[in-house]
This record gives sequence, structure tokens and C-alpha cells, in this order.
Amino acid sequence: MKNFVFVYGTLRKHAKNHSLIQNEELIASQAWATGELYDSEKGYPFFIHESTSRVYGEVYEIYSDKFSKIDELASEQNHYTRMKIAVYTDHLGDIEVYTYVNKKEQVTGLSPLRYGDWLVHLELDRDWHTYYAYGSCMDSARFKLAQVDHLFLDRIGGGTVDRLEMNYSLSVHDGGRANIIETGNQGEGVLYKVGRKATQYLFKREGVDNGLYRPAIIDVTVNGRIYEKSLTFIVLDPSDECAPPMHYATEIVRGSRGVVSEMYHQKLMKDLKVKYNMDVAGDG
Repeated sequence: MKNFVFVYGTLRKHAKNHSLIQNEELIASQAWATGELYDSEKGYPFFIHESTSRVYGEVYEIYSDKFSKIDELASEQNHYTRMKIAVYTDHLGDIEVYTYVNKKEQVTGLSPLRYGDWLVHLELDRDWHTYYAYGSCMDSARFKLAQVDHLFLDRIGGGTVDRLEMNYSLSVHDGGRANIIETGNQGEGVLYKVGRKATQYLFKREGVDNGLYRPAIIDVTVNGRIYEKSLTFIVLDPSDECAPPMHYATEIVRGSRGVVSEMYHQKLMKDLKVKYNMDVAGDG
């Protein structure tokens, strides 16, 4: 018999114990549950499922006998309890899964992780990141306007991501903005190598502190090479798609031209035409 399990710490992809489940089927790469994560300061997180905040992780489908190995690991790491909880996913909605939780007394004196994401917690404080842009940051116009274009000169090239596609599901005062949601299909964007100042600018531009986007860690493939643990930004609370303003759509189409695949570039323009009756040349 198979069951779903939500992993948020050392069992996640690229984390130190992922080998236990790496051959299991990935169901959702951008799932979240209510609760808070804490750094145990012993190399793994604690999960308190008693909060309206969010904890991000992955969902796998595993055989029941695999739980014995995970239970053993959980026992070694300070008495986690396995229980069923509700987890939200983009493509499957709310699903009931197993996960491992802690007691509140185990986090006394600890502070919750700011973004509720163990991989972000481990990777964010680096001097350099590979940064995946899928919306208007594929274009340099607003980098130049903000006088930060010199921070984004190291453009690695057009890249692909598994399972995540772009749509316009952030609604603001003048229309839609780009987001990536999990559909199971491949998406495309532009990969940069950026330093700390560029990362600081991106956090401000994406409105992370205002609750618009959250940082996330994903893998991006450029010319057959996988750039693991790349930084990107995902809308915190997506809405129904709505038409982007023309200047924003133009930046996306122009920024993608000649960098992503021609097929994907044409798809961007076709989507704008079919969904919103917008004709965007992308070369102006």
C-alpha cells in the first residue's frame, strides 16, 4: 500500500537525508501546510503544527514499509510524532498526508524560520546565487531604471524548470503579474548569477516583506547543465489569472526573445493573445 508523506526538512530534495526517499514518486514540489518551522540547531528543523503560518515542503508517494526507515530517523532526531495533516498544492488542491510533528516544548527559546522553508533557510545567506527569472525580470528595462543593471550582467541563459509553469496569478491595482504554479509541465525563463546586492534588490522589488512573493529554491537546466538550488520567487497567495498591463507584458515577451526557446517565446505571445486579446511584439 502507498501513502502520501509531506517532507519539509532533511528528507527534502538536496537535503542530507533525501536518499531515503529519492526513488519515490514526487507528487508535489511546492506544497505547504499550516504551522511553523524552527531550527533545532542540530542540523534539522522542528515542525509545530499549531499556527496559521506556513511550512513549505514536498509530497511523495511511498510504500508503507518505507515508513519504518523514516520513523527510525524521526526517533533519532528528538521524538517526532507521525500524524495526518492537510497540505495544500497548486494542482491537487488540499490533500491529506502523513508528516512528522514536534511538541511545542521542544522549541522553547527558539525562533521560527522567517520564510517557513528549510532549504531557503540553509541556502539564502550565500554570497552568490543562480537566480531564475520567469516574468518581467527576464528583461533589463527596469533594472536600468533602478540603476541596478550592473548587478545582472552575468546572464547564464535561457533555462527550463520541471513541473512549474508561468501564469498571471498575482492581481495588483493595474492587472496581473507573473507567477509560477505547479502543473507538472515544464516552464522556461532566464537564469542569472547574482550577488548579495542583487538579491537584496530582488527581495524589495518582489515585495517579499509585503507578503506578495516568497523566496523558493528550485533546480534549473541550461544547455543540459542542472543548476541546483537556484533562487526564485513565487506568489504567496495566488488569485485567478487576470490580464497584465501592456508595459509589463512587453517586458516579459521582449526579455524572453532570443534567450528562451523559440517555441516558448511564441507560446508567451499566443497566451496573451488568446487569453486577453493582447498583441505584444516583444521587440520594442
